[in-house]
Amino acid sequence: MKRSNLTPLIRVENLSFDYDKKGPSLIHNISFSLNEGEVTLLMGASGSGKSTVSLCLNGLYPEAVEGYSEGNIYFRGQEISQFEKGELNQQIGIVFQDPESQFCMVTVENELAFTMENIQTPREEMASKMDDVLEAVGLTDLKERPIHELSGGQKQKVALASVLLLEPELLILDEPTANLDPVSSLEFVELVNQLQKDRGMAVFIIEHQLDDWISFTDRVLALSREGELFADGSPDHVFQKYEKRLVSEGVHLPKDIQSSSLHPATRTTDDLGGETVSIQNLDFKRKKKTILSEVNFSLYQKEFVAIVGENGAGKSTLLQVMAGILTPNKGNITFLNQPLKQWGEQSLRQKMGFVFQNPEHQFITDTVYDELAFGMKLNGTPEQEMKEKIDELLRHFQLQNHLWSNPFSLSGGQKRRLSVATMLDETPELLLFDEPTFGQDAKTTEELMSMVLELKNKGTTIVFVTHDMDLVDQYCERTFVLNKGKVAFQGSPDELWKKEEVLVEARLRLPYRIRKQRTEAGEVYDLVR
Repeated sequence: MKRSNLTPLIRVENLSFDYDKKGPSLIHNISFSLNEGEVTLLMGASGSGKSTVSLCLNGLYPEAVEGYSEGNIYFRGQEISQFEKGELNQQIGIVFQDPESQFCMVTVENELAFTMENIQTPREEMASKMDDVLEAVGLTDLKERPIHELSGGQKQKVALASVLLLEPELLILDEPTANLDPVSSLEFVELVNQLQKDRGMAVFIIEHQLDDWISFTDRVLALSREGELFADGSPDHVFQKYEKRLVSEGVHLPKDIQSSSLHPATRTTDDLGGETVSIQNLDFKRKKKTILSEVNFSLYQKEFVAIVGENGAGKSTLLQVMAGILTPNKGNITFLNQPLKQWGEQSLRQKMGFVFQNPEHQFITDTVYDELAFGMKLNGTPEQEMKEKIDELLRHFQLQNHLWSNPFSLSGGQKRRLSVATMLDETPELLLFDEPTFGQDAKTTEELMSMVLELKNKGTTIVFVTHDMDLVDQYCERTFVLNKGKVAFQGSPDELWKKEEVLVEARLRLPYRIRKQRTEAGEVYDLVR
């Protein structure tokens, strides 16, 4: 898509930034412009500095952190440091991947009113502006609802509505669909596309999964792992000229470019071992609200299982119940033929690994090295063997340069990699992963899956909670679909792709491979496209 007569809105000249003057800069000497009404997508490996760029653009960095920057950023020809506090934030709005980090109030109505009060909107105009923005994002009926009762997609729309009330000239979206179920993600992308057309604002998108965005993107920029800008141009130009470089940097290419490499898993149950987990008649309630109801299934050695469903279906809760972190109100769970509640904490953790959706919930030490060493020390791993394992994990997950960094200082993607790495120091009987690949670049995802498959082949049972239907299609033998706390389907992914009613009810999309096959066959279908 080409927009003509574009006028520069932001100009970045020789920008570098880092938290520490001593080491190499996180982003290094980058220059580019963003134009009025233009949609630009920033790509790059996890930890390459993409989010840092966005926070520098509206002046939050380095002012809000202990950091150091060089170079200049101009908004409409004026250096951003010359703007009054808060003035630039109205012109350049940001929606983060975790919308809850932006909320201050309890209800949707109060959250939007809070935004307008901060920009001194006349009281007599507030009601009409609120109604207009709620209509624009499709949340008119949820005006009085508590935010904590909303789905992930609805929360993200509230965050977007709050930013739209500022009437920004530039909207920055930092991985806004990372936590959304497949259909909510598509709906959010289509909403942004429509809002951009209606309002004519510039949009700057940071995203790993490009497929849904690329159709209305004017330009793409690409950052290297060293934080240097190496590509700037139209999507067609960049993907054609820099395809090999993008792959080597770990960028997820659009699937219509890489589709030849997408193949389904070889699905066989012939080599499965004995039963690892058995769940019978499981119910779980939180504050009298039923989260899980009548859940029944078994898992087996060498099995790779996906648990899928829309936001709020109970997937993460089920995983935590299986791990013994939450206690069910009813039902029985056995692990390795022993009731789960009879396992001692240390012996259970030696046999079972759990990766949280929020990686920060796992960190208990002050350095990356100590985080990786913690479990090995508990298990009595010899010193030399421990060092060798840590070196291997650091290399696999590209954390070699962060050996003595505080885990909480890492980028979002690096935190996720560390949380996964801490669970791969042994060969447990069961590994439970809650969204392990979200926010990860292609290279890291590929290496993670390689290590997971290696453990599976040694006998480990693997369970993924995921929104990534392509990952399910490529790797999993069996899939459980959760819908409103109940198992609506269990079977192979190939069987699931034929169950359109189940897919629609659970707000799931078909994987790209199946969508492509059906398109080529002339079939037409709706949101599961």
